[in-house]
Amino acid sequence: MAGVTVTNKLVDLKKIFNEANHIYFKSTELKATDISGASLTVDFELPVLEEGVTFDTGAAEVTNIRLTTKTIWVAKADKGDPDITLQVATFASEVNELFMTKVDAAAVSAAAGIIDGKTFAGQGYKLSPKKVTGSLIVTSQDDSAIVVLPSVEMFASLVLADGDNPAYFNTSVTPIENSEGVEIYILLEAEGD
Repeated sequence: MAGVTVTNKLVDLKKIFNEANHIYFKSTELKATDISGASLTVDFELPVLEEGVTFDTGAAEVTNIRLTTKTIWVAKADKGDPDITLQVATFASEVNELFMTKVDAAAVSAAAGIIDGKTFAGQGYKLSPKKVTGSLIVTSQDDSAIVVLPSVEMFASLVLADGDNPAYFNTSVTPIENSEGVEIYILLEAEGD
């Protein structure tokens, strides 16, 4: 097209998040200074199933305001509800205690002979929803992009049987503003690195 000047060509915009790879949980919120440091300590790398990530921050709920002639005069929008879920596949006690409330008096130290003479040990938990707060860091498969949810609220339910999947915690994630007013950080690999 003659006369059109393109400021940002397609090649300039090829900065993508190709696929979620590593997902890290930290039990506190993250601020810009935490992320800008040379190192960051997190509580867990969550073992999330390959097809177990949904990450939709919420479509805008648009309302069109019309005149009596039915002409759209203006539109207004409200933030939609996020649909972010993770299928965390582990029975590690640290993750069990993160997503469920432990019943201290219900520890089982040695259940011998229940199955084929094997001995089992474990813990009892409540299944009522437990709110978990913290932050999430998600890296892209090619490590060229990172998405940080600096403050989240999560609720999880245990799924024992789901086709070919192992047992997992179906975790619903809601991003909330951190103390700096940020809900999401999008970080891209710096040029020249």
